[in-house]
Amino acid sequence: MRKHLALLLLIGCSPAKSLSIDVGTDTDPATLPRYTPRWAFEPWISKDISNGPDTYAFVDGFRERDIPVGVVVLDSPWETNYNTFVPNPNRYPEFPRLVNDMKARDIRVVLWTTQMINESSFDAESGGDRYVGASPNYGAARRNGYCVNDAALETWWKGQGCALDFFNPEAVKWWRAQQDPLLALGIAGWKLDFGESYITRTPIKTFAGEKSLQEYSEQYYLDFLTHGLKRRGREEFVTMVRPYDKSYVFEGRFFARPEHTPVGWVGDNRRDWIGLEDALDHMFRSARAGYVMIGSDVGGYLDIDDVNMSIQVPFSQTNFVRWVAVGAMNPFMQLHGRGNLTPWTVNERVDETVATYRYWAKLHHQLVPFLFSISEAAYAGAPVPMQPVGELASWAGDYRYVLGDAFLVAPILNDTGIRDVVLPDGSRWIDWWSSAVHDGGTTLAAYDSTDRSRIPMFVREGAVIPLEVSDDSTALGSSTSAGRLTVLAYPATTQTKFSVHEVDGELTELTAVRDATSTTVTLSRAPRGTVARIWTDTRVVTAVAGLSEQTTRAAFDAAEGGWFKDGAYTWVRAPSGVTELRLTH
Repeated sequence: MRKHLALLLLIGCSPAKSLSIDVGTDTDPATLPRYTPRWAFEPWISKDISNGPDTYAFVDGFRERDIPVGVVVLDSPWETNYNTFVPNPNRYPEFPRLVNDMKARDIRVVLWTTQMINESSFDAESGGDRYVGASPNYGAARRNGYCVNDAALETWWKGQGCALDFFNPEAVKWWRAQQDPLLALGIAGWKLDFGESYITRTPIKTFAGEKSLQEYSEQYYLDFLTHGLKRRGREEFVTMVRPYDKSYVFEGRFFARPEHTPVGWVGDNRRDWIGLEDALDHMFRSARAGYVMIGSDVGGYLDIDDVNMSIQVPFSQTNFVRWVAVGAMNPFMQLHGRGNLTPWTVNERVDETVATYRYWAKLHHQLVPFLFSISEAAYAGAPVPMQPVGELASWAGDYRYVLGDAFLVAPILNDTGIRDVVLPDGSRWIDWWSSAVHDGGTTLAAYDSTDRSRIPMFVREGAVIPLEVSDDSTALGSSTSAGRLTVLAYPATTQTKFSVHEVDGELTELTAVRDATSTTVTLSRAPRGTVARIWTDTRVVTAVAGLSEQTTRAAFDAAEGGWFKDGAYTWVRAPSGVTELRLTH
């Protein structure tokens, strides 16, 4: 990981530090649900500069290429000024229609904002807007004492303004009222950027007395979350905030608290191998601190160095597709870049890039039942989904992690596509690509992943992984899998289990185990049909209880029930109501 320059203003904190909230909210923070709705685990897309027609074209570009999208973020500029919460009618005409049209396509709209209210504004980015005079709400904020530090002006990347006082009940009431029309319209959340890092006067003078920058940060993110949940409910609203982040001239710190982070985004990394390692470092620190739903800007955001901004960072297709793979194997997957990049507008290997992006976005989409379930388990006290291998001192140049106690992911960190992979002790590991079996503790020296569409990835023996599959894009099913629960099972000699949080709100308990003569996968309930791909390796399967053998894949796909041996795997299709799949060897 690259070392950043020292901070102009040193900020230190721990996410475990308690913060007493006594004003500015009407909900006890301790009672806020730790929850991320299922739809937030779908792939996200975002552009740095966009408008209404371009947003439609952006979404359509993915849909036309059969790439799933669940959320589109409208980054700045979208408002009439910073920050009015009023969509710019010239940039986003018929804004309510846009939100409704996206929702009709099962795509949520999330809007960028900060806690700054500007006396003067600008967009430094090419294609931005021009702003005449102060933001219309600036005068009221200043007159009524709604800003911290006696409305002292601070310079940030969108102009000069004052920072809202989240410890002032009247200021909070006024601020929330400006958000309400958009929440009523049906926006699904806020992307809350780190404008508070530009407050230079500390401790911060607030309505409730002096506060540290960290206290102010946590109140900022908490208030947006509290109000959005009150207006929209936990199934329809998230905030997208920074967990641990170290970028630009600011020293690394935790921003929103883990319990106030439905979506955690480590952002503004440069678009190269340095940026990928920075993103992984920040995600690893966040995971160790208890953040559940985390990810990065796939492919990196910045086309310049985030510290020395005179250094240009050229686009690398190789780095981009490797980062896409890592992003897909995080709980949160989002494409967002300063260059408004799409898979089909790269400057080389376009077809390869689109196909690679499609595969990984499809896999991430199919993994939503798994990702949602392991996150729900983490919110209930289980380990967080992303588990770094090793300690901080050993991360750099490696960055292996285990996802949901099922996948080992070993990111590619340079142009060679080759790296050593040390498999964690305690179990055997099955190569995702070749199905080769390796003992834990083994070092796979110079593992060859020169195929840019892949990264080294392994599944732990004993893993049981629920999927939602509706096509053959990842070779994990076909169109006949649609409407059924797909289960990937890698049975071990000791029974393992997985609790699936289903769309109907109920739990389905999955188990898998094998012995010398049989392999068994069970479901606690089966209200819909099941398709199981069961790792049987070289073991010969002679029968599956109650089901007929199918001699071809086509026959298997056409059958309501049956089984089919395909290399290291045995596929089993069972109708609704069948809760035990028993294979005889």
